[in-house]
Amino acid sequence: MGLFDFIKKKPGEAGVPTPPAGAVPAADPTTAGAEPSGAASSAPPQFVEVQDGFGRRMRMSREDYRKKHLPELLKQHGSDAERLTAVILQGLRDGFAEDLVAAANRLTIVDKEPERALSVLAVVQRDAGDLDGSAATLQELLAKRPQSPGARVGLALLADQRGDAARAEALLREALAIDPNHADAVHGLLAIRHRTVGEAGYRAELEALAALGGWRGKLWLARWLLQNGEGATAAPIYREVLSGEDVESDALVMAGADLVQAGQHELVQELVVPRFVPGRHHPHIGLAILHHYLQTEQHVPGSELLHQMYLHYGHLVAEALHPFTAGFDRQRLATLPPPAPMPASPRLGLYRFDRPLWCAGLADPLWLLPPKTNDARQVLCFALAVEGQQQLPAGQEDEIGRVTRAVPLFLAEHVWLSTPHRGTAGLLMAEQGGWVVLGKVWPEEQLVAQLSAEEKERTIAVSGVLRIDGDKRRIDLWAYDCNTQQRVGHAAAEGAPGELGRMLLQLLAELWPALGGPAGHQPPVGSEGSWQAYADGLAQHAALVATQAGGMPKERLYGERYILQWLQNTALLEPRWQPGFWLLASAMCVLRGLGSPVPKEFARAVAEIFRQSPPNSAFARLGVLPLRAAGLDGVWQARRAEIVQANSGDANFTAWLARAEAAR
Repeated sequence: MGLFDFIKKKPGEAGVPTPPAGAVPAADPTTAGAEPSGAASSAPPQFVEVQDGFGRRMRMSREDYRKKHLPELLKQHGSDAERLTAVILQGLRDGFAEDLVAAANRLTIVDKEPERALSVLAVVQRDAGDLDGSAATLQELLAKRPQSPGARVGLALLADQRGDAARAEALLREALAIDPNHADAVHGLLAIRHRTVGEAGYRAELEALAALGGWRGKLWLARWLLQNGEGATAAPIYREVLSGEDVESDALVMAGADLVQAGQHELVQELVVPRFVPGRHHPHIGLAILHHYLQTEQHVPGSELLHQMYLHYGHLVAEALHPFTAGFDRQRLATLPPPAPMPASPRLGLYRFDRPLWCAGLADPLWLLPPKTNDARQVLCFALAVEGQQQLPAGQEDEIGRVTRAVPLFLAEHVWLSTPHRGTAGLLMAEQGGWVVLGKVWPEEQLVAQLSAEEKERTIAVSGVLRIDGDKRRIDLWAYDCNTQQRVGHAAAEGAPGELGRMLLQLLAELWPALGGPAGHQPPVGSEGSWQAYADGLAQHAALVATQAGGMPKERLYGERYILQWLQNTALLEPRWQPGFWLLASAMCVLRGLGSPVPKEFARAVAEIFRQSPPNSAFARLGVLPLRAAGLDGVWQARRAEIVQANSGDANFTAWLARAEAAR
């Protein structure tokens, strides 16, 4: 593997190879005819991407990264040669060579392998502008390792940068005589020869390189043949290179990408798929196979591989993996029989959520709920009707549907948490399964008719409508005392599609006096943006809960990975709102109950949340269940005694824990 390839890896990725001396992260060696490393690079980006403990990618200004983050990383790993190498190479990729000179010099002291240490130092010196120092370091490496191909490559790149192409070519050929598969020697020689002979003579150069016996030269020739319509000539070369018992990861990376791009799916299935081992090989191989499965509509092995990719590489290539979830879901759903057509007068049912949604899947944690008196009333919040559906632009139907469910779920949860009453959300479902959105508000008399006589006496019904007029939306809510059969309150809010959070806060403030809460009530924490995200997450999780309860066909469930990611991001967006973390834990447990493997992909995040949670916190006490869903029973056991001791005075929790641990 060339140094360029290694630099693309993040610090912490397993397997730190010895970088070839003198190579720099300036040119992509997978591009035929690319200029050798050392060509002028563009200005570095203004921000640097880092990861936090939850695996989230975050942007930091270059100056903050240079002054704060990078020095801390270098200090933290200053005595670990492999980790220090990884941090230095990442810093080189981000353009901080001048800040890495001292660390690279330290590496030559702590690293017992001079090939790696001196190679890294030479690269740092070169990128920092000290060409003479880089040459001296490479000469030192040659003195210590006379057969080092990397030292020759580094000196060749220096020579080429100084305009001595003949000297550079001679050094690169020396390197290839020692190691015909040296990545940067192959790439550098091809770049120089392409400049010399042009396209007309390039095939002969590739054939000469392949004749040296290395697999890398053969794959470059095979790539050229594919690109020039000679797939039949290329196929035997791929079979020769990839049919050995110990095929290098680099070979699979290059071959997999080339074959998928050329549409050679039979060769991908024959040569690449059986050899890829997630967690052992480079993730780009898995990405190529995922493209292969998607293009050939093999959603079953595709979904299985996608899960393995998230488990092993999700923190590295999550953005590249993201589209495959929807792609394989679409293919799977397309294989199912079409749902039965909705009758002209469908039978509807009211699906009720009698407790906050985060109670689902968590073994009924009543100790999370504020105590209520025996005479506490019920506030039954119904799904919104929608007026103006016919005016909706294409693509907004799902988002509008979520709003109709998010509002009652949000209201019912806050009734539980901030009024003397119990909150219930009532969502409409068709008998055949699936949510229903009405075009007009149900008359309150019909709502009351759904209740028993005893329930009418203690219920306040909240119904409402979402009116849509172009890019304007208005939500009206009415509180209706089912016992006196009179309206007791009204609230309204208007806004644009992205202002649901602000509208929810306004609705709470106006409606709460009618529901036994304080006038002008607002949640203790949270912004308009965080409440919009949280409400959307409630609506998404409701589909999981309803499916687990049999209200929707399990085989038609899709997007569960997106739901968990949304809930994780929402919880971290406003960490002071602890129910956000409970909602994530609930979704993980519900999905585990549905037989989904997806919760295990969130092991890193849930373990970090658990680690940061004090032993008497709600999430620490809940931890046994989401950790089990993520396959992390050992993490729970390591803190179990501490958590049990910290909560020994809570009999309700003790009983819940026994019940939760007994359930499997």
